Amino acid sequence: MLTPDELQLKVLLIDDHELFRDGMRYVLSKLDDNIQVFESSSYEDALAVISEHQDLDLILLDLDLPGLSDTDALKALRSTLPFTPVVVISSNDDGNKVQQILDSGAQGYIPKSTKAEVLISSLKLVLSGGIYIPPEILARISNQTDNTEAFQISKSDIKLTPRQLEVLKKLAHGLSNKEISISLGMAEATVRVHIAAILKAFKVSNRTRAARIALQIGLVSV
Repeated sequence: MLTPDELQLKVLLIDDHELFRDGMRYVLSKLDDNIQVFESSSYEDALAVISEHQDLDLILLDLDLPGLSDTDALKALRSTLPFTPVVVISSNDDGNKVQQILDSGAQGYIPKSTKAEVLISSLKLVLSGGIYIPPEILARISNQTDNTEAFQISKSDIKLTPRQLEVLKKLAHGLSNKEISISLGMAEATVRVHIAAILKAFKVSNRTRAARIALQIGLVSV
């Protein structure tokens, strides 16, 4: 039988602004009824927490930490805990920077201006194995990226049913499987089947890349 400690959702919040951490701690209390939030103001403090808690479920990281440049902390965390999802929470919403974040192994990017309910929804998506990028930033990345592989694909190459196309549009808007299920009135299991078919049609391994290519070729819009 699992102990109460093992049943807890363990989240590490790394940010050097105490006021922001206070606000995030309150918001994160809505993520799960049994959540434990650890806080660090620096990467060094975070390492101390990680050394005692190897079973973290989620890490929330501010990129602008003192003493570390850009994605160094992210890469180091991914190396230390390769199976723990890391979500970057930052005020920097430059498309190129977000792309660097994803390329460095982040499972999501959330602007600090995000509303609480959207933040909770996006974290649930990441915890369920998805990747979250705000739709407007995903569209910006798609416009900035010169992805020759994507542009070798045209709308006519993608064979989707009307229902699968509806699911794809929801994916591009950053909805989780549960939210798609509710929005389209279908079972979550059916949503997963449709997503699997979408990934196969785009010949990609994750929903974020499928959504990005769909935006690039004009199959969906946000």
